[in-house]
Amino acid sequence: MESLTDWFTRSPERSLKRIYEDNYPWLENFIRQRAGNDADAGDIFQEALAAAWINLRERRFNGGPEQFNAYLRQICKYKWISQLRSSTRRKMIYNEKLLQQEIADCDHGSLETALQQTDWLKQSFEKLGKKCREVLGLFYYQGKPMSDIAVKMGNTEESIKTIKYRCMMQLRKHFLEEMKKNGAL
Repeated sequence: MESLTDWFTRSPERSLKRIYEDNYPWLENFIRQRAGNDADAGDIFQEALAAAWINLRERRFNGGPEQFNAYLRQICKYKWISQLRSSTRRKMIYNEKLLQQEIADCDHGSLETALQQTDWLKQSFEKLGKKCREVLGLFYYQGKPMSDIAVKMGNTEESIKTIKYRCMMQLRKHFLEEMKKNGAL
């Protein structure tokens, strides 16, 4: 039996088209019902697909195409819930009823764990210095290439790569401390 990674590699355009057709209409409906719009759905889908692809490539996901669709949808749900909870979404009016409905729709234990880990990651991120928050924010949240970050920060690309690596190690350390402090490790 062909692995999911082989299937993607053999025909990436067809694979992505199939994933899009199987999941995007569901996501648009899901987000519209939860105070979002089509642009939000597009952003969430791209982020979730990238995360799922990385996990697939790094062999953190081993299922087949149907399981991949379910996996992708869970990532989409968590990303949308996280965005609803974030302070950067100022124009969004927080709706407790929608969040309660989402919690009821999901596996409570895994959702609670994911939300708790998101909170720990935010707390860990806030413990970083200003330069680390800026570099990681530009790279991970805004999707800027290293070359653009280097120009913006007045450094070489190699320096920014080193800074990013050190910042990620600090973030990891703070995150593990949060997990220990909260009894998760």
